[in-house]
Amino acid sequence: MKSYYCSFLFYTVLLFLNSSHAQEQRLQLLGNLNNPHGVSGGTTYFSSCWGWVSPDGREYALLGTCNGTSIIDLNSDSLKEIQFIPGAFASYCLREMKTYKHYAYIITEGGEGTQIVDLSRLPDTAILVKNFIYRDSANPTTKHTTYAHTVTISDGYLYLNGCRGWKPAGGTVIFSLRNDPTNPEFLSAFSDNYFHDTYVRNDTMYASSISTGRLGGLYIIDLADKISPSGIGKISYDGSGTHNSWVSLNGNYVFTADEIGTTQHNMKVWDINNFPEYQYVTSWHGDPTSIVHNVHGRGNYVYVAHYTGGMGVVDIQDPTTPFTAAWFDSYPGASGGYAGSWGVYPYFPSGRWIGSDMQTGLYLFSFDSLKPRERVQLLMPENNSVTAPLIFWWRSAASQTHDPHLYDLYVSSDAVDTVITTKDTSFTFISFPKLYDGQPFDWFVIVRDEFTEVSSTDTFHFTHINPLGISNNEEQTAGFQLKQNYPNPFNPITKILFTLLTISEVSLKIYNSLGEEVLTILDKEMLSAGNQEVYFNASGLPSGAYYYRLTTPQFTETKQMTLLK
Repeated sequence: MKSYYCSFLFYTVLLFLNSSHAQEQRLQLLGNLNNPHGVSGGTTYFSSCWGWVSPDGREYALLGTCNGTSIIDLNSDSLKEIQFIPGAFASYCLREMKTYKHYAYIITEGGEGTQIVDLSRLPDTAILVKNFIYRDSANPTTKHTTYAHTVTISDGYLYLNGCRGWKPAGGTVIFSLRNDPTNPEFLSAFSDNYFHDTYVRNDTMYASSISTGRLGGLYIIDLADKISPSGIGKISYDGSGTHNSWVSLNGNYVFTADEIGTTQHNMKVWDINNFPEYQYVTSWHGDPTSIVHNVHGRGNYVYVAHYTGGMGVVDIQDPTTPFTAAWFDSYPGASGGYAGSWGVYPYFPSGRWIGSDMQTGLYLFSFDSLKPRERVQLLMPENNSVTAPLIFWWRSAASQTHDPHLYDLYVSSDAVDTVITTKDTSFTFISFPKLYDGQPFDWFVIVRDEFTEVSSTDTFHFTHINPLGISNNEEQTAGFQLKQNYPNPFNPITKILFTLLTISEVSLKIYNSLGEEVLTILDKEMLSAGNQEVYFNASGLPSGAYYYRLTTPQFTETKQMTLLK
């Protein structure tokens, strides 16, 4: 018999894996909050959950209830509801939400459209900006977004799914949030079929048609032109009742959950490497008598809401053989039916994740294999520095292999405001004339993934030397020069050359791509004016990008080099 777990109970659950996997992994329960706002059907109190991370890294949970949305602070020892956004009563407490920038977008089928909530003042307050309803001017009674079943946000675009007020079938209605997040701009609708849920990555939509029969399955749609989306193909299978989906990191596999239909209500794995050709690979379930409701992936794991089976983590490092990595039974009743775990959210940078249970509320976990990210630390140009080469460099937030993410480099002044997106931890401006005017500049970095954005710990300021004319700053540094190492790339020895204007105290240090110092070649040594050369032997280091930094009392410069073995 399942045991009942009370609110605010803290303990550790240790689970043994499939016998073919000897390594033991742990799921730790960090907290539970069971604070209902209304009830539906006599037993249902909660629905979906999602997360939001403020620019300073503070983490919050959003939890759907029957009468509104609970906002829960995850940054203290106990879970605490700090705000509640009232909303229309939702049958079965069906309420779902997603976030973009500092806004939450909340939908129900209660007839109030999409609630847009400003989260920027948390933890003090959250403000309901408006209830957004779009009506087609030519067909206002047959094409409107008063109701939606689910909501998707990706890359600044809002997708309202299952809009039963949008005829003929209420597929998905697409809006842009990029110009003004509080006033979504209508782009198009793809509504020939009913889409229960969608997952969007880059310019591809994976749309789950929960209908049975020939209309059911997973539709894959090209969104390169969001004003005119077009179908690519469809995964069809007997008895389908496709509820939602997620796609592997390499895009070769898609994972689907079936809520209805005659097919088994499990998680199915499909090979879509050669789509529109596809192949069924395998399936997974933790409890064959319970329905797999929602699946969301991060890295090499899928996080599953399994209705009465509870919530947990599935290892998909080999998608052809998924297995249970860790599990928690949140539901106190018997297996089977539409009760228990509704949703999961595994995208917090701290490495924690949350799950919601329709009867027992919100749960906060850590999982051994979900490693926290570091907040980005800026390295170069240093704060309040004067610099000539425009090389920007910062510390890595996490492993790109196990936790893919992007960096947005922001550089701004009175005349410049630019953003560069990269996966690397450095960026070099080859040509940017507006940065060559001797003005002071600010720069910082935001690390982001599909659903979160967190800024660097600081914003640095620098002044750039004008290379086309001598400025006061250049007069101070003229005659000092750090040259490119030779050879470059190298293996394993390279020569580093530099020029000193006067006798100077010199430091020369080597750093890896994470910003970690790996070797000091010169440590405040007094050297005479003129041309200097030193040799760097990297025989004990792995291949990769490295940086060498020359520092004198008058001059600091850094350059990149590549070790190839």
